[in-house]
Amino acid sequence: MGENGLVAGRYRLEALIGVGSVGEVHRATDLRLGRVVAVKLLSAVRGMSDDDMSRARFAQEATALTRVVHPGVVTLFDYGRHDGVPYLVMRYVEGLNLAELVDSAGALPAPAVAWVGFCVAQALQAVHDANVLHRDLKPSNIGITVEGQVVLQDFGVAKVIGAEAITRAGVSPGTPQFMAPEIMQGGHPTVAADLYGLGACLYQTAVGEPPFAAARDIGAIILRAVKGMPRTHGRRGLPAGLTSVIDQLCALEPAERPGSAAAVGTVLGPLAASGQRLLADLLTGYAREQAIRGALGPATGEVPVGGVPEYDWVAADDREGHERSDAGHPPTLSVGIRRLVLSSLTPQKAASRLREAVNLVLRGRLHEAAEMFAVIVPVCVESLGPDHPTTLTSQYWHGVCLARLGAGPQAVELFAQVNKMIDRRKDGSRG
Repeated sequence: MGENGLVAGRYRLEALIGVGSVGEVHRATDLRLGRVVAVKLLSAVRGMSDDDMSRARFAQEATALTRVVHPGVVTLFDYGRHDGVPYLVMRYVEGLNLAELVDSAGALPAPAVAWVGFCVAQALQAVHDANVLHRDLKPSNIGITVEGQVVLQDFGVAKVIGAEAITRAGVSPGTPQFMAPEIMQGGHPTVAADLYGLGACLYQTAVGEPPFAAARDIGAIILRAVKGMPRTHGRRGLPAGLTSVIDQLCALEPAERPGSAAAVGTVLGPLAASGQRLLADLLTGYAREQAIRGALGPATGEVPVGGVPEYDWVAADDREGHERSDAGHPPTLSVGIRRLVLSSLTPQKAASRLREAVNLVLRGRLHEAAEMFAVIVPVCVESLGPDHPTTLTSQYWHGVCLARLGAGPQAVELFAQVNKMIDRRKDGSRG
């Protein structure tokens, strides 16, 4: 299926925004309802059995997820099979995932950590009340919107498509850094295992690095995990109430963890004052930084650094096995894959993408627009020339995007460059 192909005759794939161990995720348009969605194609299990039992199990598990209705849980709209490939259609969440945010900002302020935990706990309780387990809770499965809202997403694929299909595809149904010790030892998924995953996520959010960060080998991670999670209690700058919850969630024995996600939320709620605002400010700052780098990078010789592409579901062991770039704050992985796709633009496609980017600005989707401008502008400069009308238009709207993200000085600098080039064109036409 090509980038502009149709899935099930209804979902028009528009941009590849992630590649994971079991498939790929596309931003798409639902042609029937006219809304933007995320379509996950589970291509790694293309060979899933066509027998009635496999089809029924896939339908049963997917239907179970559609019953989870909560603002903190990503909505599953539709599911099916297209050319033998199972697919899921979900709400499209604009923003970053928690792994990307921590990778960029480091350890988050305590109220923001508490807010993340409070929101995820509430979402998990709704999931558990529907008799569904998440099974793969990790920072890259926790989305953060531009308003600072927290969204639980991408339930463990083994729950949706069946353990046999996963085994046949050679895919691990979890991520060792965030997997409960009893699951590593062959136990069955439980509510307690989901709570352990939440604790491991909060550990990384509060400390700034994943559990067992020093262990690069998966085997070493597992050996350490079955002996117990490092404690957060006593770490400088973390309130005792927060560290107590994290350490309880990460208890080695399931019986020593909190009894429910609701109980966790009750404790974290009072600690989360101002947490949503802090998260929103961090995302705005991140977008502003990326937009500035996109605007000024080509002029300063800066080279964007990419990585292993993923949507909101980065495999933590892929990210943590590499040293940070010397560039300081490299683009996140989801940005990397978007830029990878956009970098294949021709001048003709650039003009079309420019219209799309301008529409994103006008609709307030500034994060997406900034990422597109970061590629469109250099393509136009190189392919069309610095004084071409399309180049100048792209730079002007990039400046508008910067200004709306709060990067006023950089926007003014870009507008000045555009005006200077326009004046040169006018002088040339007079001559």
